[in-house]
Amino acid sequence: MLRWYTLLACLYLIFNASLAFADTVTLRSRIEANGPAITLGDVFEGAGPVAGRAIAPSPPPGQISTLSVPLLSAAASAAGLEWTPPSGVATVPVVRPGGMRATLPPMQGARTVSDAAIRRGEPVTLVYNAPGMALSMRTRALEDGAIGQSVRLLNTASNRTIDAVVTGPGAARATP
Repeated sequence: MLRWYTLLACLYLIFNASLAFADTVTLRSRIEANGPAITLGDVFEGAGPVAGRAIAPSPPPGQISTLSVPLLSAAASAAGLEWTPPSGVATVPVVRPGGMRATLPPMQGARTVSDAAIRRGEPVTLVYNAPGMALSMRTRALEDGAIGQSVRLLNTASNRTIDAVVTGPGAARATP
């Protein structure tokens, strides 16, 4: 009987240890499919050896299609990847270069990954980096901005405008 408990405990530890070592991936800011199928490597940074695994057909050249977040979660999980979907995102646009320029009118109601990470009027945590120190403060966005874009923020304590770069949802950085 003790052997069974030992065997079950070992199996439990082995299974949980493999989950602990799952590769953590992040969603790419721009997803481009360059072949007949959209792959995990097209969608996620850090997909490693499963990057070539197909998850959906690619849109025609010069066109855009969308993938649902539940589909991406299931594909990542099935491949042993650890991914936490961004909150409020329902679909992710995928473009296939070639042909005419791919354009898609904005969808009503559903937020996508291409939406702004910072919205006008929302609070933003600004990190100011200088040699030897980093300061953070609460500001308010004066305009919408996607990750990597420059935006104007308002320091609510001094009513001064600050130019910063968006680093994530509700976050930005400024440098001297």
